[in-house]
Amino acid sequence: MKRLVVYLFGLLFVLMGCTTAGERARMRSGLDSINVLNRTDQPFTVQDVEPFVQFFDEHGTPNDQMLAHYLLGRAYYEHGEAPMALQCYHEATERADTTDKDCDYKQLSRIYGQMADIFYHQGLYRQEQVYDKLAEKFAWKGKDTLAALINMEEQCFAFKRLGQIDSVIYIIEKVANLYKKYGYPSDAAIALGTIVRDLVEKGEDSKARIYMDRYESKSGFFDEEGNIQEGREIYYNVKGKLYLTRNMLDSAEYWFRKELQDGRDLNNQNAGAYGLAMVYEQRHQPDSAAKYYRYAYAMNDSMYAQQATATIERIQAMYDYSRHQEIANQEREKALQEAYKKRIILGIFVLFVLITAVIIYLMISEKRKQKLRYIQNLASLEKAQSEIMQLREHSNDYQELITEKECEIEHLKSEIENRQQKMRQDHATTTQQIQDSEIYKELKERERLCKALTKEQIRKIRIMVIENLPDFNGILLENKYMLREHDFNVCMLLRLGIKSKEISVLLKISQPRVSQICTKVLGTIFNENKGGAKELSEELHKYY
Repeated sequence: MKRLVVYLFGLLFVLMGCTTAGERARMRSGLDSINVLNRTDQPFTVQDVEPFVQFFDEHGTPNDQMLAHYLLGRAYYEHGEAPMALQCYHEATERADTTDKDCDYKQLSRIYGQMADIFYHQGLYRQEQVYDKLAEKFAWKGKDTLAALINMEEQCFAFKRLGQIDSVIYIIEKVANLYKKYGYPSDAAIALGTIVRDLVEKGEDSKARIYMDRYESKSGFFDEEGNIQEGREIYYNVKGKLYLTRNMLDSAEYWFRKELQDGRDLNNQNAGAYGLAMVYEQRHQPDSAAKYYRYAYAMNDSMYAQQATATIERIQAMYDYSRHQEIANQEREKALQEAYKKRIILGIFVLFVLITAVIIYLMISEKRKQKLRYIQNLASLEKAQSEIMQLREHSNDYQELITEKECEIEHLKSEIENRQQKMRQDHATTTQQIQDSEIYKELKERERLCKALTKEQIRKIRIMVIENLPDFNGILLENKYMLREHDFNVCMLLRLGIKSKEISVLLKISQPRVSQICTKVLGTIFNENKGGAKELSEELHKYY
């Protein structure tokens, strides 16, 4: 019955899983494959990820669910739907179990970093700071030092947009020291390079020069001739401004012209032209200054047009978000209905299992009560039999009490026999059960040591005989034979395979007395006028 309960609950847990280990492993492998595409900047679609989101929402760990929703967000983001991506990222962070020691904090940090990036490009700089700090926090928890420092550094972008330049300088200097401390000297130099312009504009030329030297020597962005990597030419403008503030006009002109020559994008053309205009203005050459101011303004107009286009695209994305939000709500409602149906079915099944378990428990409990009552009846029957055998020695004086005990014995025998009929076993099993019992082992040990049995041991042996040898017990206790206690004990030990010599020791009676009892029982019960212990043992072994 206990095993049945275990099997039922095991079946419940299996059905609650509703999936196989093989299917789970296959889906996890598929999710990891998409994650590899994401990390190597290879394309994948929303449709590629959605089956994994649906599967792991039902069968996955919090880490599985977080990764699936994050990759869905990445798919939306790569297709230009940043607001939908943001919604998926929010869902991913909600799936993370940050109280679990196995939580993938590194992944969680990346998600918050992506959210911060979206807020930055949407112009929501306060929100960007919040999510950059969360990205930093979970990177530290995930022991990803470099990611934590990068997220700390990226908080400066929002401070710069908000015009809090002192905060920018403070954070960059702090993070640069940490980069250096943890073994990232090039990252430290790159970070310091980002505040050179701010230091120049604040008039801190000496510090700007120190950071500029570290940037040029440690960042890895410059070739042997001092040329910066393509796409970073705006640095020439910063360097030109430093020389301009020091009134080193030839050097300033050199770097502004280099910016115009190497940096072909609108930003560099605007900045380089504006720098040259200021150089010529300080040289008191108004015609040349006007020429470059006009060029700078033209580039500035082009930049504003470009920014306006980006703004329109961002607004369009927000309108797209409303459409996707409606679709997402419909899908969510559908998923909730499906989940509700599954919960109803699962609830019915759980209720069925619980009712079954309660019924089985009650059956087991009842059987235990019956077993306990049976054991108590065995002890009571042994006590009554012992008392009646003792009373038979004074039958004349205690006839009424003997009659009462006989009635009690018959009642107990009736209750015990009802259970024994259900428990009836073959002879080999009964013999083995007797030999495996603790009291039988005690008996054999006493026999080996030639030590007499105690009263308690004799009582336990009689209970064992009553339980396992009901026919034997019944024949010896029939009223017409009037056996007494020593008679019964001798027969009992013979039936258990003890020889007469050992019986005399175990019962503390003489061997002639044992022989006399054997002869008496043979004649009284089996109508045999001759014979001794051997013959009586053979007769007794016919009864179970």
